[in-house]
Amino acid sequence: MKDLLNSILSIAKNAGDTFSDNRNFEVHEKSDISNIVTSMDIAIQNMVLSQLQKLLPQASVFAEEEDRQEMNDGYVWVVDPIDGTTNYAYDYKFSCISIALLNHKEPCLAVVYNPYLKEAFYAIKDQGAYCNDKKIKVTTHSLSSSVCTIGTSPYYKEYADITFERMKKVFKNCRDIRRSGSAALDLCYLAAGRIDAFYEQKLSPWDYAAGTLIVKEAGGIIDSLNCFCFDQPISIVAGNPVNYEDFKNTLEE
Repeated sequence: MKDLLNSILSIAKNAGDTFSDNRNFEVHEKSDISNIVTSMDIAIQNMVLSQLQKLLPQASVFAEEEDRQEMNDGYVWVVDPIDGTTNYAYDYKFSCISIALLNHKEPCLAVVYNPYLKEAFYAIKDQGAYCNDKKIKVTTHSLSSSVCTIGTSPYYKEYADITFERMKKVFKNCRDIRRSGSAALDLCYLAAGRIDAFYEQKLSPWDYAAGTLIVKEAGGIIDSLNCFCFDQPISIVAGNPVNYEDFKNTLEE
């Protein structure tokens, strides 16, 4: 598994450096004005999947672009070629590539690479979580001392009221809140102790699959307000062992 991880790290770094250095792309709307895709998303996904499938030909693919979404009980690559596409389109420089390998519908290997900071977050199940070869772990802050990141689920505006109502409740009970535009990086930042908790009302599996394993391997807790799975969009709630229950209860009040 270590050799496979090293190969995926190489693929992710090459892909991330390719898109971060390239501002020559087209932007198209998908479902609505908030849900965009760039020609670079598609090019990076095609490049990455062609390399991943050579590493593990028997694996299926569950990826964001072009409806390549097949989930089963065997090996499945879950890929977001550019998590934070809107950030990328605006040159906000907070985007990443996210790759997870699932087996029996559970992540066993994960890589998230931020090309702007040259940071690779990764984990193998039961072997800890790392950032650039340094082991990482979540904080032990209580909710009142926590910095919480909240995603706005921009593709699902019907959740705006509940999201911002919950954001207000959390804000009144924590140190401060953030909103970054990349759920995959938010989860990695939680794992690395740079934030203390994360919530988003609706995320797709490619947004959270890799981050789920990285958070767990860093000692964090991650779950859903509904049914946790990797084959459909769900809510995501994550924190450390000290603040998680208070954070989740505050969201559900």
